[in-house]
Amino acid sequence: MNQIEDLVERIVDEDPDKVLVQIPEGLRKKATTIQKRLDDKGVESMVSLDPCYGACDIKDTEAEELGCDLLVHVGHTRFSKKERIKTLYFPWHYEREVVPLLEDSLDRLKEFDNIGLISTANFLPLLHEASGFLEEEGFNVFMDEGERTSEGQVLGCDVSAALAVEDSVDCYLYLGSGLFHPLGLLSETDVPVFRLDFEENELEKLDFDRFERQRIVAVEKAKDAETFGILLTTKKGQSKPELASELKERIVECGKKAYMFVMDEVTPGKLAGIDVDCLVNTACPRIAVEHRTDFGATILNPAELEEALSGSNL
Repeated sequence: MNQIEDLVERIVDEDPDKVLVQIPEGLRKKATTIQKRLDDKGVESMVSLDPCYGACDIKDTEAEELGCDLLVHVGHTRFSKKERIKTLYFPWHYEREVVPLLEDSLDRLKEFDNIGLISTANFLPLLHEASGFLEEEGFNVFMDEGERTSEGQVLGCDVSAALAVEDSVDCYLYLGSGLFHPLGLLSETDVPVFRLDFEENELEKLDFDRFERQRIVAVEKAKDAETFGILLTTKKGQSKPELASELKERIVECGKKAYMFVMDEVTPGKLAGIDVDCLVNTACPRIAVEHRTDFGATILNPAELEEALSGSNL
């Protein structure tokens, strides 16, 4: 059974009258096929084309307002928030030939004996295939579960599965594409992190130095800031209004001005014209790491704000 048929059968098993299907951008070409299959099964459906950044970004409120009795979230596993309506998570596993890529990369890994294997929900089935190959080549492979994740699975904001084996490994090997997930780990560990990139078909050792230099510069600039814009998102799994209020209180206590700005997706364009010296991000922490130089003003995460306030001239 292919994945579309599997998805449709899982949906039909829930016996819904009307469903909203959330799909990541890379699966949009399959949107009409999914709806056609559901029509054939007598299930009314619609597909959300809004950006989808993870299971922290579910459209349960929108599904409820559209009269749906089931939300189908494709591409990710369950996060931690309680949904407003019944929600079905369908990870969608991408197929890749991982062993040939590993064979071509063995020379770069030969100085390491103990490897921590990690990936995202979409590539988890490849971890055991990769583990078996590496062990046959004489490596010791380590994987563990995280606080909210499966064995070897990392999120951009949760790398607890990787950190669970940190004391046992000489390096980490991330199987996947993009920097979003491995950078989350690189910011939390001094252990070398390699990425087996499925888009470029090559092994790369990641370097966090550029991002750390940007962070240091941002904190130093924020020490002289007098006005702060606190950014809140309405995304269910990222919304932290209590934290935003605490940050505003802390800023005001330091004799500075603070303002709150709310949006669904935090982007530089939405903040054009907002006159503040520094932005404080309470949404996905990756925004202020990977996109720090994209915003017109200095942007910090909450811990960096505290660092700046503690070192400022009050």
